[in-house]
Amino acid sequence: MGHPATKIAELQRTVTLVDACTFGTDWMSWDTAGDRESWTQEGDDFSAVRNVPELLAEQVEAADLLLVNKIDMAGERQVNVASGVARGLNEKATVLEVEFGRASVKDIMGNVLDQHHEEVAETTCGLPDGHSHNHSAESTCTDPTCTDSSHNHEHTHDHSCNDSTCTDSSHSHTHTHDQSRNDASCTDSSHSHSHDHGDSCIDPDCTDTSHSHMHNHKSSTSTDQLGISSFVYKASVPFNTQRLLALLNRWPIPIKDSLELGLELVPDDSVDNKAFAGVLRSKGFCWMAPMKWTSTAGSDAWRHDTAMYWSHAGKHFGITTAGKWWSNLTKEQMKSYFANNMNEYERIMKEDWISEEWGDRRQELVFIGSKLDEAEIRAALDACLCTEGEMDMYRMQLQNFLNAAFTGAASGPSLFDVASVGHVDQ
Repeated sequence: MGHPATKIAELQRTVTLVDACTFGTDWMSWDTAGDRESWTQEGDDFSAVRNVPELLAEQVEAADLLLVNKIDMAGERQVNVASGVARGLNEKATVLEVEFGRASVKDIMGNVLDQHHEEVAETTCGLPDGHSHNHSAESTCTDPTCTDSSHNHEHTHDHSCNDSTCTDSSHSHTHTHDQSRNDASCTDSSHSHSHDHGDSCIDPDCTDTSHSHMHNHKSSTSTDQLGISSFVYKASVPFNTQRLLALLNRWPIPIKDSLELGLELVPDDSVDNKAFAGVLRSKGFCWMAPMKWTSTAGSDAWRHDTAMYWSHAGKHFGITTAGKWWSNLTKEQMKSYFANNMNEYERIMKEDWISEEWGDRRQELVFIGSKLDEAEIRAALDACLCTEGEMDMYRMQLQNFLNAAFTGAASGPSLFDVASVGHVDQ
């Protein structure tokens, strides 16, 4: 069940407003949504426990357009941090730095309006004679003497009428002024001079009142300038759960209350795993090997079939269950799930299916941060992977467990039941 709004509207574009004044402090906050006034509805306990930095990250990551707001109130460093982190989290989105949340309709809507106009044109063209075509001058009637009444001669003249002295009455001179708007002395009254000056007005001393000077600035803060980079860690064997949890329990916690890129987040050289100190955001799926293959209390055999979701932002870190790996099903069973979307099935087979033995079980984690030491982070995670000897033991324990489960020898919970959650939170 989706949001009721999805029944009457289709979501085509997501815009996220980022508060440049508070982004850095919210990113380093310990707060949950329930700690903030009016952030959640009364009784919504699930939303109340969501961490503020993680919510910020998810909203930035989901956006097509990011408006970094209040640049007139925030300091330069705050704006750089907000814009830089936003761009690092979502490289595909357009980032605009704005005041009072002001942005042009074209920036907000993107190509949605163009698509709408194309759809309207497609549905009106080709109808029987007698309708009004409202043709543009690009592809229709260019003959001023045409008297054919089967179509309407009223059309825009954007691409043909460049002569300001033209008095030809066979067409309308109402047109956009894109090609002549740089001429401040233009007094031609046959057209309107009111136009968007966002792309051309670069003179801070401009006092021309014939147009609006409200415009936004594309973010000039690059991720390279702030030392922000990212990489994806992948592996085709499980983590040894004990070694991974030991590593995560030594994850360095930033000591600052506000995010300041370019400075050491964890300046103490004695801190273990300092390679992770510059990590601002990490997330993805991971595969953790069971530690206790039994049917008794405390068994975590369910880890074999359960994907774990790794999510870290700011000072918060957690690993929770994320559903079953697709390889719990046969390929034929999977195809039935994707009967109406076989492209997704093919994508899973091509990108996520690691081997016939283990299917889509894998490590796939993205790390985003400032001055990342990728080699050290990879080495630390590699040290947590199961060795060849541990994988041999994994196979043997899995086979024994399955034999017991399917012969009725075990009376405990099924391998396919997730009775508990592996969770780490710092």
